Amino acid sequence: MLSLYLALIDSPSDREKFNAIYNEYRELMFRAAMSVLRREALTEEAVQESFLKIAKNISRFSEPVCSKSASFIVIIVRNTAIDILRKENPGAFVTFDEETAAPESLKMPDVGEVMYGGAGIVSEAISSMDKIYSDALKLKYVYGFKNSEIAELLGISEKNAQMRVYRAKLILKKKLEEAGYEI
Repeated sequence: MLSLYLALIDSPSDREKFNAIYNEYRELMFRAAMSVLRREALTEEAVQESFLKIAKNISRFSEPVCSKSASFIVIIVRNTAIDILRKENPGAFVTFDEETAAPESLKMPDVGEVMYGGAGIVSEAISSMDKIYSDALKLKYVYGFKNSEIAELLGISEKNAQMRVYRAKLILKKKLEEAGYEI
């Protein structure tokens, strides 16, 4: 399967990055997808789709094995798994809360903890947001994605991506003001 993904990438240095990502994070990706989907076949599908998204965005990775890359990968695979779950259950309202959804053996570290080490009021505020908002905020301001790129990665409309980023900023502002910071 790795050779299929590598065939999508032109640059030899990008192929090396992808190979490192594949070897380092495939198990993490499987656990993240399994915590959402709970079925191995669907989990495999989510991981494969996520690797395709990573291959398309491989130039976004400056360092293939680092906490920033791990965070980005968890965001991609979790949202891909949620999209698959929505397709499997059309019309059903899907919510996702890692703390209550996953059995202990499948629990994932919080993306904010992976990325920020869990320190600081800003990282705490971001980590306490609903994942749909914190993911959009991180993709926009940490990874530098445009709203259209966020929409493509998350499988939502561009307007929806724009609104998630806007709402995330409002939530962050409110949390920081509640903590005593002037914004």
